[in-house]
Amino acid sequence: MTRSAEAGRQSMGWKRMAEQKMDQTLFSNLCKAGKFKEALGLAIQGHEDEKYTPSRFSIDKKTRLPIFYRGNKRVEPDEEGVWQLAKNPNP
Repeated sequence: MTRSAEAGRQSMGWKRMAEQKMDQTLFSNLCKAGKFKEALGLAIQGHEDEKYTPSRFSIDKKTRLPIFYRGNKRVEPDEEGVWQLAKNPNP
């Protein structure tokens, strides 16, 4: 891979990371304002018809990050943004 291609790839990753931070800020602001349906809609935007799209969420008390659920199963987006069942962190 050439140096310029690698630099372009790194800048794309940074952009995606910046967008996620911005979405996280907007998500938390919506939650603080009591607009929970709008916050969930923001999280699933563009992926509404997937099998494991979350139907509810809660906020982790320690990390202050959202935890998404589909029924009673925990779900999280993969690298492409497709919702999948979460892996068990404590096997």
